Amino acid sequence: MTPVFRAALALAILACCLADPVPKNDIRWCTISDAEFKKCLAFKEAVKDCKLSCVSRTSTHACIKSISEYEADAICLDGGHIYDAGLAPHNLKPIMVEDYGNEKETDTCYFAVAVAKKGTDIKFTDLKGKKSCHTGLDKTAGWNMPIGTLIEQNQITWTGSDDEPLQRAVSKFFSESCVPGAKEANLCSLCKGKGEHKCSRSDNEIYYNYDGAFKCLEEGSGEVAFVKHTTVPAEKADMFELLCPDGTRKAISEYKECNLGRVPAHAVVTQSSGEKTEAIRQCLEKAQAEYGSQGKSFHLFSSPDGRKDLIFKNSANRLIRLPDSMDASLFLGTGYYNAIQGLRRTSSIIPSKSNKVYWCTLSKAEEAKCDAWSAVSGDAVGCKSGTSVDDCIKKIQRREADAIALDGGYMYTAGKCGLVPAMAEFYDTGDKSACKTKGSTAKGTYYAVAVVKKSDTDINWKNLKNKKSCHTGKDRTAGWIVPVGHLSKDCKFDVFSESCAPGADPNSKLCALCVGNPGLKGEESKCQANSKELYYGYSGALRCLVEAGDVGFMKHTTISENADGANPAGWAKDLKSSDFELLCLDGSRAPPSKYQECNLGQVPAHAVMTLPEKRAQVLQALLNQQSLYGRDGVENDMFQMFGPNKDGKDLIFKDSTQCLLPVPTETSTESFLGADYHRAIASIKDCSPGSDLISACTFHSCS
Repeated sequence: MTPVFRAALALAILACCLADPVPKNDIRWCTISDAEFKKCLAFKEAVKDCKLSCVSRTSTHACIKSISEYEADAICLDGGHIYDAGLAPHNLKPIMVEDYGNEKETDTCYFAVAVAKKGTDIKFTDLKGKKSCHTGLDKTAGWNMPIGTLIEQNQITWTGSDDEPLQRAVSKFFSESCVPGAKEANLCSLCKGKGEHKCSRSDNEIYYNYDGAFKCLEEGSGEVAFVKHTTVPAEKADMFELLCPDGTRKAISEYKECNLGRVPAHAVVTQSSGEKTEAIRQCLEKAQAEYGSQGKSFHLFSSPDGRKDLIFKNSANRLIRLPDSMDASLFLGTGYYNAIQGLRRTSSIIPSKSNKVYWCTLSKAEEAKCDAWSAVSGDAVGCKSGTSVDDCIKKIQRREADAIALDGGYMYTAGKCGLVPAMAEFYDTGDKSACKTKGSTAKGTYYAVAVVKKSDTDINWKNLKNKKSCHTGKDRTAGWIVPVGHLSKDCKFDVFSESCAPGADPNSKLCALCVGNPGLKGEESKCQANSKELYYGYSGALRCLVEAGDVGFMKHTTISENADGANPAGWAKDLKSSDFELLCLDGSRAPPSKYQECNLGQVPAHAVMTLPEKRAQVLQALLNQQSLYGRDGVENDMFQMFGPNKDGKDLIFKDSTQCLLPVPTETSTESFLGADYHRAIASIKDCSPGSDLISACTFHSCS
């Protein structure tokens, strides 16, 4: 096809698009070469069920722009371009991913790792002046991931391509290297190719690619090799170790906990509005069902005329749907996202090295408290607003925020998304010695309880069927995970006639009792998992019980924090603790003061969650802040981190928090929650996944 004909056809398609709105099921695939355009036309002819047309652009970035401006609908991109496509103003999202695995096992990613010989004292945080082995210039595992990470950590001082070529900055960092394809002499000094082939980005260079970079390390030419997690042969694994970004070392088998980032497969992207998402997915699924294997006149995953990787990679075996909540940052993963961010630097504007910790808030009231905290923190604390816990988890992954305190149910989700506990709330008012003991190993816990009005004498734990229930929030510990674990069998949530479980489907009976907030005109508030719903949280669940429900699920201190004059709000000011009783699992009832004998379970404290690489910074900032504004802080007359607040209950931290205790460095979310409780959450999540953020965070399988 001549360029003139191709341009004419593209203009004709564009003219039709401008003349009338493009129907919802019509898909315009964006191509970046004559060969891709030709394959796209063959695709269109082969798959008649798809209303497919082909759009031609001069580059990948031109396609990204056209899709964001609704002049095209889809393109398949590599990780670096997915990063670009996900940024404003484009805001494209991945919807299907290439799978390079087989019928038994998917393969949509691999891990980039740094490897050193066992017995050496080299650390990732101390690589300056060392000898390095790389798979090749601009290759993901051997260059983009390690160099991007070193720039992100400010180990490599590089002010951007406007001021200095990246290769030169890297050559100044390592003493000697082999980076096949590089131009700087120092980056080729370790290479072993003969004559003109020395340092070539081909198999003519002995140290090229994964096996070559490992050979460079094994032979002693280099001290560190940047490869992928499957490079080190199993029979040699005991002689080598992984270098972790935090400066520690781990066994080769522990690559999931010690890597420079997960490198994803190529993915199909489209507009984040989602208007064409389902049509694109269905079209591609039809195409691969009929033309996904060889032997047909058209093959989706091959490239004609000796070409390679047209539209899709030749090595792809199929396309898999991604969860609806997937966005570019979740798809790429924190390590890859941050590495690409470092490599994209162009100017001398270097990210600030400030140690300010940005807290993610969930409501206007939390925002107000955070702003007050920030004002007195000495630039140690900043505030970022999130619309939900899931949104805050995403913000922390993207480094738009640093920390949030979560209960166990939400911690489970955060842990699946790569966050770790840094500090835990401690509640014991009877023994505060843990708050004053450096290195204390004490653990905060609280009790989940079921509460009823004392006047409803006929209600007990064994006859809750068809009663009206009030929950702190769907997926929260005391309000959902614990009671549902006791009440639900075989994933059937049919005990109650009506409920308010903020975060559930607003149209379901789990939200029937919720009231939203009539004062928020024009805003969707009913059953929202934030303070827009008046029945959200511990105090909200109690209010729901008072005004609408038969039983409420909350923590053991909720009654004392709202009754007997503790809460001046209109709905609570006349409440007395004696107005309520607890339901015991044996069918008896008890006063609120007997929570240790009458409860649904003792559960782990809320914890501050952050990224592993931010843990030390968050920990130090919070230790300093609570020494000033904690219960015994030297300046807590200016601001109180814990306890009642004029703007609301349990803002940022639970009101009953006495102090924050450090969580040991190696503690995972699973070990913090405890194996039994972690399994209980997992089983309930399997029954009722709700938000698919967990699916998005755990989607990739790296074979």
